[in-house]
Amino acid sequence: MTETSTTSSPADYGPVQVLRHTGLAEWQWDAATRAGLIPPADVAGRRWSAAVADDVAARREQIVAAVGDEAPIGGNRAAARLAERTGLTVDKPDVEALADAGALAVSSWYKEWPLWDCKALDAVDVDQLAAIVANRQAWTAASISAWDAPAYLGWRKADFEKVTRERGLRPGRANRYAKADLDALAGDEDLAEQLRVDRLLMSHQAAEYLEIRPTDFKYLLAADLIAPKTHTTVEITRYRDVSVPLYRIGDLDELREHPGIDWEAVHAVKAGEPSPLRHLARRPVDRAAVIRRWVAELGARHGIEVWAWWHRGAGRWEIDFERVDGAPTVKEVTKAIAAHPHLKAHRHEIAVATEAGAAIRWARAMREPGAAVILDTETTGLHGYIVEVAVIDAATGETLLDTLVNPGCDVEPEAQWVHGITDAELADAPPLAQVLPELLTVTHNRTVLAYNADFDHCTVVRHARRDNLDPAHLGDADRWSCLMGRRSDWQLRRRWLPLGGGHRALGDCRTAYDLLCAMTAPAHQPQAARR
Repeated sequence: MTETSTTSSPADYGPVQVLRHTGLAEWQWDAATRAGLIPPADVAGRRWSAAVADDVAARREQIVAAVGDEAPIGGNRAAARLAERTGLTVDKPDVEALADAGALAVSSWYKEWPLWDCKALDAVDVDQLAAIVANRQAWTAASISAWDAPAYLGWRKADFEKVTRERGLRPGRANRYAKADLDALAGDEDLAEQLRVDRLLMSHQAAEYLEIRPTDFKYLLAADLIAPKTHTTVEITRYRDVSVPLYRIGDLDELREHPGIDWEAVHAVKAGEPSPLRHLARRPVDRAAVIRRWVAELGARHGIEVWAWWHRGAGRWEIDFERVDGAPTVKEVTKAIAAHPHLKAHRHEIAVATEAGAAIRWARAMREPGAAVILDTETTGLHGYIVEVAVIDAATGETLLDTLVNPGCDVEPEAQWVHGITDAELADAPPLAQVLPELLTVTHNRTVLAYNADFDHCTVVRHARRDNLDPAHLGDADRWSCLMGRRSDWQLRRRWLPLGGGHRALGDCRTAYDLLCAMTAPAHQPQAARR
C-alpha cells in the first residue's frame, strides 16, 4: 500500500504512538508488516491514519496469533530452546545450519547477529535437526580448531600459517581443519625438516644452538662465517625500536661442518678463557670500552671531570664535562670524537653537551655558597593557600625558616589527608602578613628552588595578592627554578618523578636537598671516568 495522504493531522499516529495504540510490540509490528497483516504508513512522515491504527488495534488478537507473543531470540538462546524441546545437544552452528538448509528463516537482525522466530523454532522437524547435530558432532570429532591446529602439529603459529597459505589449505565449517589434512602435514618428513632448517634464531639463541659462548659467536660473525638471514624490529622503549638480526638454523648446521673450526676445543673452553676462534678474525672494537677509556683520557688530559653514560631511551651514548678554565669547548670535543680512529664510526650515536650534563652543572652551581635556597609549601588544597612554609640553605642544608601559616580559610579534607595539618593546629599560627617579611629576607638575592616550582610560586603569589600583600621578588617567576624538571634530565627520564618526601614543608625541603647533593655527582658516570 502506498501513502495516500500528504499531510498529518492530530489524529495521525507516529511509530511510537501507533504501537501504544495497538498494544503490539515493535517486533510484532515488524513481523506482521512482513506477513502483510499490517499496511504500510499511509500518511507522510512515516505515520498512520486513525482508520488504519484502529483497524490494526481491532485485529490485535488475530495478529498475535499469527506472529506469536514471544520476541525473536539470538542463536545461543535458540539452540538452548531447541535442545530443551528435543533432548539433543544443539549448538548455535546447528541453528545456522537449519537456516542454510531452508528449514528456518531469519526473523530479524540485531546489529550483525540474526534473530530467530520462536514459533518457527518450535516447528523445526526433530529428525532433520538430529541429522544436522550428528553431522556437526562428527565433523567436530574429525577436525581441529584453527586456534589449536599449530599445537596439534607441534608447530609454531607462524610456520603453520605459512604452510597453509602456501598449500592453499583452508579451514572448513566452524573455522576447523580436518584432522586428516593435518595428519598429512605431520607425516611429511621433508616439510618438517624444511621448517626446522628455516627456523630463525636471535644471536644469543644461535650461540646456545651451537653450544658456544656469545663471545665465540661474535668471532664467527667477525670472520664472515655466518650472516643474518633477515632482521626483525623489536620495541625497546615507547620511543625507540631496534633492528635485531636473525640467523637460520640451516646455516648454523652447515657451520658445524666447517673444516677450519675445532668444535671440541670451542665447546671445552671455560668462562673467562680466550676464545679458540680468535685466530679466525679480530672482533670488532667494543664501543663502550673505547668510550670509557677515551673519557678517562680526556679528563686526565685537561684535569676535569668527564661523564659518559648510555641513554637507553634515546639509544645513544652521551658525553658531558665540567665547564671550567682549561676545559675544551663542545666543538673541540666533538671534533676529537670525529678524529678518533674507532669512535669516528659512531660519532652520530654519541651526543655531546647533554641535558643530563647540564643538570649536573646546574646542581653544582646551586650548591655554591649564597647561590640558592630550597623552599616548600603545604597548602589548603591544590589551588589553595599556604598552611606551612619552610626554607633551607641549598649550600649547607641549614634551616632558614619553618613555620605554620594561618590561611584564613578551611583546609580541604583531601589536602589534610596528605599533609595531616588540621584547622585546629592553624588557629594560633601567624598569618602570611607576619611571615612574608622573614620569607622575603631569607630568599633575598637567592635563586629559589622548589620541587615543583610552578606550584609553589603560584601558591605564594596567590596567597599574597588575596591578602593585599606584595610578593616582591617571589612574584618574579625568573627567580624560581624547578628541581623536579632538572631531576628528570639527570636521571634520563621523559617524565617527572615524585619527590618521595613526607609531605611536610621542612621534611620535603630536606629530601630535595639530599637530591640536589646527589645530582652534583653524575650517578650514571662509568667508574673508569671518575676522578
